[in-house]
Amino acid sequence: MKKLLFLALIIMLTASQNTLLAQYKAGDSLKFWTPSYIDWPSLQHIPQRHLTAVCKKAGDHCYVFVEKDAQQPSQTAVDALVKSFDENFYDSLTFRYGPVPDALDHDPRIFVLVINEPSWSGYYDPAQQMPDSMTMRIWNRHSSEHELVYVSATSFISAEKITAHEFGHLLHWQQDHSPEPVINPIRYWEVAWIDEQFSTFASVYLTADLNKKDVMDDYAFFVKEPDIPLIYFSDYDQVKLFMLFMFEHYGKWDYIKTLIRNQADGIEGIAGTLKQLGYSVSFDDVFEQWIIANYIDDPVYENGKYYHAHYNFRKRKESATYAKLPVAKTEATVSPYGADYISFNIEKGKKPFVVQFNGDASKKFRLALILMNSKDNKVYKVVPVKPDASAAATFSADGYGSEYDKVVMVVMSTDESIPENSTASYSYSAVKKTK
Repeated sequence: MKKLLFLALIIMLTASQNTLLAQYKAGDSLKFWTPSYIDWPSLQHIPQRHLTAVCKKAGDHCYVFVEKDAQQPSQTAVDALVKSFDENFYDSLTFRYGPVPDALDHDPRIFVLVINEPSWSGYYDPAQQMPDSMTMRIWNRHSSEHELVYVSATSFISAEKITAHEFGHLLHWQQDHSPEPVINPIRYWEVAWIDEQFSTFASVYLTADLNKKDVMDDYAFFVKEPDIPLIYFSDYDQVKLFMLFMFEHYGKWDYIKTLIRNQADGIEGIAGTLKQLGYSVSFDDVFEQWIIANYIDDPVYENGKYYHAHYNFRKRKESATYAKLPVAKTEATVSPYGADYISFNIEKGKKPFVVQFNGDASKKFRLALILMNSKDNKVYKVVPVKPDASAAATFSADGYGSEYDKVVMVVMSTDESIPENSTASYSYSAVKKTK
C-alpha cells in the first residue's frame, strides 16, 4: 500500500513538473504577427507582417524567439536576458503587479519576440493577448494569441531594460483591461499616461535600486520643458517621475497594488486609489505637490512633502526670469496638467512687490508661490493661492528683501476638459508695492 502511495505521489509530482515543461526548445520555428497597433493610432499605417521566428532559448518563465531575417543577437546576450527574466523579473514583478495572463496558449511562459522594426525599441500590443477572431472582428487586425512582448533587433543591446518595461505593460493589462462602455465600448486598455507609468516604474524597479537616494536623473523633463501635459502622454521621464513620487509619498506598494487593480481610467482611477487608501487629498492636490517638488526637491521643508527621494536633478527651466520692476502685462499659455515656473529675483532695492495673475475664466488653474533665499536656494515658504471665480489672483510679496529674495510663481492648469494639443491662456504682471 505504501509503495502504491509512493508511486502515486511520484506520478503527481511528475505530472506537475510536466505542466511546466517548455512547449518549445532552442531551434524550433514558430509563426507570429507583428504588432496590430490598435492602441497606438500614429502607428496604424504600418501593415502587419506574418513572420517566422526561431527559438534561441527556453527559460523557466520565458522564451526568446528571433525573426529569421532580423539581425541576430549573440547567444550570450540572449542567455543573459533569460537569466534576468527567470531569476529577477518574473517573481519580483508578478508579486507586485499580479499574475501573468494565460488565456489562450496554455503556456505560462512569456514570449520575447525580437523582430525587424525601426519605429521603436520595444512594444507591448494588447491585441496579442486576445483571440484572433476578436481582433479581426473589431479592428481588422491579427493576434498571435500568445503572451508576448516585442523587442527591436537593433535595440537588443538594451534588451533587459526594454523587456522589463514591456513586461510591466503586460502585467498591467492583465489587471486593468476592462472595456470602457461609456466613452469607447471597444477600448480594452487603460489610458496611455497611466499605462506608461506602470511600465516605466517596472523598468526602474527591476533594473535599479529604489532605496538609493539622490540618483542623478539626466532625463528629467522639467530641466528642458516643464510645460508638458501629464494627461496626454508624450514623455517617458514625466510619467516615471509622477509614479515614483506617488509611490514614495502615498503608500509605496499599497499604492501600486491598489491602482493597478482600479478599473477607472486616468484621473478618476488615481483619485479612487487615494480614497481607497484613506488619503483625504484630491488628484489636483497631489499634482500640485508633485509640480512644486519638481522645482524645489527639498527633503527638509514640511518634512519632505516636496521631495523626490530616489532621484536628484539639475537646474530647472524657468519659463521667464525677471530681475527688475515693473514687469509689464505678459501673455502666456500653459498645457493641461502642465506647469510654468516664473521667477522674480529683483535685485535693485529688494523691496516688497505685488504679482497679479489673470487666467482665462473658462479654464481651471492652480497657483503656488515659492518663496526662497537665492544664496542657498533654501525654501522659506510655499504659499498656495487660489484664483477667484474669474481666474484672477493677487500675491503680495511683503517679506521680499527681508525674509526671502526670490519668488517663483508656479502656474498650473488643472483642467481635464482641455483637449490634447490645446492650452489655457493667462497673463501676469508685477509692480513695486506702494503701501
